[in-house]
Amino acid sequence: MAVVPLIEVRDLRRTYHVGDIDIEALRGVNLTIARGEFIAIVGASGSGKSTLMAILGCLDKPTSGEYWFGGVDVARLDEPSLAKIRSERIGFVFQNFNLLGRTTALENVLLPLFYSSTDTGSAERTARARAALDRVGLGQRVGNTPAQLSGGQQQRVAIARALINSPRVLLADEPTGNLDTKTSVEIMNTLTALNRDDGVTIVLVTHEPDIAAYADRVVTMRDGEIVSDEATHPHPPAAPPAQRATSAQSSPLGGASAVRFATMVASAAVQAIGRNKLRSALTMLGIFIGVAALITMVAVGEGANEAVKKQLQSLGTNLLVVQPGATTTTGVRAGFGSASSLTVDDAEAMKRDNPAVADVSYVNRQTGQVQYADKNWTTNIQGVSPDYPRMTNWEIALGRGFTAQDENSTALVVIIGQTVYRELFGMDQNPLGATILVKGAPLRVIGLLAPKGQTPWGQDQDDLVLIPFSTAEQKVLGVAAPTAPPAASSSIYASTANPNYAESPNPFGLSPRLTGYARLIYVQAASDNAVDPAIEQVTDTLNRRHHVKPGETPDFSVRNLSEIASAAEGSSRIMTLLLAAVASISLLVGGIGIMNILLVSVTERTREIGLRMAIGARRADVLMQFLAEAIFLSVTGGLAGIIFGVGMSKVVSAIAGWPTVVSLLSIAGAFVFSAAVGIFFGYYPARKGSQLDPIEAVRYE
Repeated sequence: MAVVPLIEVRDLRRTYHVGDIDIEALRGVNLTIARGEFIAIVGASGSGKSTLMAILGCLDKPTSGEYWFGGVDVARLDEPSLAKIRSERIGFVFQNFNLLGRTTALENVLLPLFYSSTDTGSAERTARARAALDRVGLGQRVGNTPAQLSGGQQQRVAIARALINSPRVLLADEPTGNLDTKTSVEIMNTLTALNRDDGVTIVLVTHEPDIAAYADRVVTMRDGEIVSDEATHPHPPAAPPAQRATSAQSSPLGGASAVRFATMVASAAVQAIGRNKLRSALTMLGIFIGVAALITMVAVGEGANEAVKKQLQSLGTNLLVVQPGATTTTGVRAGFGSASSLTVDDAEAMKRDNPAVADVSYVNRQTGQVQYADKNWTTNIQGVSPDYPRMTNWEIALGRGFTAQDENSTALVVIIGQTVYRELFGMDQNPLGATILVKGAPLRVIGLLAPKGQTPWGQDQDDLVLIPFSTAEQKVLGVAAPTAPPAASSSIYASTANPNYAESPNPFGLSPRLTGYARLIYVQAASDNAVDPAIEQVTDTLNRRHHVKPGETPDFSVRNLSEIASAAEGSSRIMTLLLAAVASISLLVGGIGIMNILLVSVTERTREIGLRMAIGARRADVLMQFLAEAIFLSVTGGLAGIIFGVGMSKVVSAIAGWPTVVSLLSIAGAFVFSAAVGIFFGYYPARKGSQLDPIEAVRYE
């Protein structure tokens, strides 16, 4: 039975297309290499020896011809199958060593094991790497980086890396080209020992005759053809090295187990990023700013939404607001609330005549100055009916609220809000019983309102004082002016028919004025389901009382607070989405930065990519590694941005007093978005790196 040669090429041809010119690098090469041989391929530059080496190492494919390796026609195999052969059966030693910088000798030697199909543990892989370094005399230099090793030591590390997977053949491309004579002899003695003692088949490419003399056989090439094949000092080949048993379990990613491959990808990504810390930090800055802005802006927007909801809940979903609409004597309408057309009688009629109405309250309000001792403050002064605090959910933190007796007797009493309390009394004085001047009128403080905070629009709800409606009208604020002077012929406005036109005492010495006009009337429906009937009934009552004819524009407006709050919430949500969109632009800019940096990185690390492919990495492995770097940059920047964004939202809330809500959904969305940015913008440069020609990448300068 004939012995099958380890390597056999038949009529091998390789043509390169450079523009419109075809260059034949190999012209019908025939070569057979037995197991355990030590063969040297020599020739001048351009003779085709490096091209033949690349094809023998499965880094390149022939244009035509056959290449049999261990009885398998590898010239027709696809890229993943060629990568598997490079990983398990072939070891490479390069002229320029091709060691990964800033990586220890041990880590360089370990690299091929990550692409191997053998599923071994971390301890076993480390032990094998240490044994390989011991084998080449570098057992004490495992922790040194290439910069800390001499040229000969670096080449020995490269030899140990080539031997880590116990290959059948070792391909050495000018292994002594960058070494001095003494070191060259040491390296060649090492290669000779591997061939003689361990039976490793060695194919050496060199242009130096003294180096070729170490081989048992010298093949000379010229112009892409073998011109001579001579045995120098034949040596019986040693028994081939025992092959390792391979695991039946293999990953689609280069043969490595999924966990080990993920570990390798993560480690390689961290190392690559660590080599350029400043550049990586600046690359992550765009993602960091985008995520931080996104978290902060969404938190502010969500805080505004929650404030709207809280305000709606505090007012009640069954509360209506009746606002006056002014009409001048010329018939031109002004805005709602510009002057009063509502009376206390209107409010009483709503409560009396409408079954869907549970209660009513009315308000007269102005802005004025309050004073206590040597302190003064301009605030919102509201004259309210006794039921107003209850209907609008104002809680009394200290003291009591108004009673019917206070209203009927026009009592000189006042309830103050937290802001007024702070400005007039500080925070350590009991205000109850104190007399303050409200627009010059002395009023006794009987209550302190509980705090409500700001509205979504930044208005301080606690900056107010409440006084009885009758007191406000007759002794403090005066009478709210009606929409227009009442017509003498109109029975609704006639003083004899309308008790609201009765004159009242005027403590300011002014001429008597008409009384009973309200700026706002609050109507509480009997239940949530009675809101719509209440709106209809109140509208009908006011139309009747104000003599509004069909088709005419009424001088009032009945509004549902739920609708108002819903509109405000919708506006706040739109603003939140707008802010989020603006913040997302930073993420896109950061993603473009990642893509730009990775494209530069692919160019800088072209030789590293070629090296990884030479030791068994598939194109998919390279793609995954660069994609992992992009994801690592984006996710790390995203996590830092999330932390900073949460902190900034708290700072904004504390300094500006704006409500902010940081939701888990926004955090999760920001994290996923940042990862998606890394994947999207990292894919192109990662794919570009994976599509490099292995042999061109290895030779890249």
